[in-house]
Amino acid sequence: MILFSHLSIAGFTQYKKNAVVAEIAGKSFSFFGLEYERFLTERFRIGTGIGIGSKEQLVYGNGDTFDRYNFSVPVYGVYAWGRKKHHAITEFGFTLRGVTGPETKASFDEFYPYVSYGYEFKSDIFVFRIPVYLCYVGSSDFFPAVIPWLGLSFGVVL
Repeated sequence: MILFSHLSIAGFTQYKKNAVVAEIAGKSFSFFGLEYERFLTERFRIGTGIGIGSKEQLVYGNGDTFDRYNFSVPVYGVYAWGRKKHHAITEFGFTLRGVTGPETKASFDEFYPYVSYGYEFKSDIFVFRIPVYLCYVGSSDFFPAVIPWLGLSFGVVL
């Protein structure tokens, strides 16, 4: 019994399994986003969050108004190389862009897949990232099909 309990405890790593991350110009395609991540292993985690967008006031033809909020929901995975505090990461996933309409009903109208590669510092209580994102937005007259940008993330490991 003692041998079995020792092998069970030694077989599972004792690391914190959740993180809450604030992001500036990140995967939510907003100026600010807030995400929750679940560590499946020390190297791989999954996450989702919400990006806070803009607020617009729209006016109907009869003069009635309503507030429309733009937001986004990223769904992603993160893979980290290295077991030390400083390591390289890649993020992959998609972001759903949405708006609220009259009577606060939300609808999602855009889907953007992306991938990133960057640097991460992760201690027992803190996470800091600087990734470079590449997002496929489709071809248009104004933007190229793939748009790059730099993000900044920081958070707490729970």
